Amino acid sequence: MKLRTMPLAFKYCLGKGIELGAARHNPFDLPDCLFVGTCNGRDYLFPQDLSDYASYKAEQERFGETPLEIDMLGDFQDIAADDGSFDYIVSSHVIEHVPNLFAAYVESSRVLKNGGVFMCLFPKRTAEPTDAVRPLTTLEQMIDAWDRQLDMTKMPLENWRSHYQVFSLQSMLRAINYINCNGLGSWIIECVEETDSKVGNGHTVVLRKFERLAEMRWQTPDQYNGMINQLVENGELSTALSMIKADLSHNFFDATKLYIASMLSIKEGNVLEGVEFLRQSLVINPENERYRREYLRIVGTPFVNPVL
Repeated sequence: MKLRTMPLAFKYCLGKGIELGAARHNPFDLPDCLFVGTCNGRDYLFPQDLSDYASYKAEQERFGETPLEIDMLGDFQDIAADDGSFDYIVSSHVIEHVPNLFAAYVESSRVLKNGGVFMCLFPKRTAEPTDAVRPLTTLEQMIDAWDRQLDMTKMPLENWRSHYQVFSLQSMLRAINYINCNGLGSWIIECVEETDSKVGNGHTVVLRKFERLAEMRWQTPDQYNGMINQLVENGELSTALSMIKADLSHNFFDATKLYIASMLSIKEGNVLEGVEFLRQSLVINPENERYRREYLRIVGTPFVNPVL
């Protein structure tokens, strides 16, 4: 049984790219996309990946599919490609298997061109019964894994490449904010999905590598607000939205800026992306009656907090 493809991927994943951990039953069907995996049934990154591949093959056969042929060996911490090789990276339900989240983002940035897109889907904390009773991975734990340079060579053989981490959308966004604020990456948050539009049991973040992101931080709120207001008055909505996204990429948890991003996105014709920004503004400020009225007007149903 094949699952549906994802229109959002066709919008953002343009050019030449790679998919990490691709599965035939859950395709993105993107053109000019190479498949990266830890084992092809013969070759592997680590000996343990051969038995891991056997489990993966059995799962694919359960769906009535044969495993995809991978184009290159690799994982999120070791992609066998030159710097700036690709226009996009896409993955679905893979990054939670990485022991060092920050290292995965650093490696992804390395192989992407400036302006390249990273689309990452990852499971909700309730997607797997064993994860539902686990605490979210904390930012402190992510920092510790980075400081200790944790990788697969340091992981125990039992539960090999298991779900090492559990995320909510908000905890992932805090990690991205930390990465951007501490010089580990330069990722503009283009859009998010509280519930992914592919399978529906995960979250989505769409990020764009922008090497000059740090230069887009404004020194004072007055300077920032003045520039945004001027751009809106001049009808330069796309530029204003880009500036707000850049600011949210350093601090996503600003309900007012999320609300403005939602309204600008909708005016630019990106209604679904705008609704997601509005949803996140209400996650942060659920009692804001203005936001709630706008949500009801646009979506047609009252806001219900989706955070698990």
